[in-house]
Amino acid sequence: MINQFNIKRFLNVARWDLSVNSKFYTRAAILIVALTCSPVLLYYLHMLASGTLLNGGMLYDNVITLGTITATIGCAIIVISSGYMFHNLLTKQGRINELTLPATNLERFLWHFVVIVVGVQVIWIGGVVLADLIHALFRLAIPDAEIHSLTASTLDGYSNWGSLGKDIYVLGGILIAQLCTCGARSFALFNAWKYKYNIPLTFLFYFILQNVVTLLLIVVLFNVFDSPRGIETIWNWLNDGGHAKMVLVCLNILASLLYIGIWLLTYRLYKRAQLTTKRNP
Repeated sequence: MINQFNIKRFLNVARWDLSVNSKFYTRAAILIVALTCSPVLLYYLHMLASGTLLNGGMLYDNVITLGTITATIGCAIIVISSGYMFHNLLTKQGRINELTLPATNLERFLWHFVVIVVGVQVIWIGGVVLADLIHALFRLAIPDAEIHSLTASTLDGYSNWGSLGKDIYVLGGILIAQLCTCGARSFALFNAWKYKYNIPLTFLFYFILQNVVTLLLIVVLFNVFDSPRGIETIWNWLNDGGHAKMVLVCLNILASLLYIGIWLLTYRLYKRAQLTTKRNP
């Protein structure tokens, strides 16, 4: 049986991709860092222009707001980068170049996986640290001003959750993180299905899905829970005997399976890539 993974072939794919797409990756990295630092720069430049910074009117460190905006930008970066996972396949010549490499589908796919899942996150975190440094320098210029870590505020996405209990808090946080990750990585799945215009098509898919789910929920609420008593019964059941924890555990398992399934289907579509199809001319 042919060996599906060889580290030397994998590294050769990496060297080829980084060499051929050096300009693309460099520009993408600069753009990621610039977008990540933009909230801090725009905030303090605005304060300088308005005179608030020089007048000592910024003793309070508004790091939570800046961290939230920076984290939101990070989510957008993950989504868009996932939609560009197979950018080499965008043109017919690009498909010829990649699909004729002396490497297996698994090796080529794993390299794209490393770039998107590891590389993009490393660059984004580097951008957050740089933004934190810029933030600290501006804060040091203000006498007696508070200085807090922008990095900690950005990465601590669940610090202000409600007091539902520690276990519920953790399980709920994990579930939301998994669902958001599944949503982001589904853009890679659509990219494996269609190489051009896949990002707007993915947004269109979620727009339609959101409306369908909303209509189904309305139908369920009006036909199943036809009185406040039904909703109250469900609520009491969730709060009795740890049922809410059980539901969250089951939902987390399903979300994990969904995440694995998205990547398996993405790999399956990547393996079936052809030079020309009706979907990808």
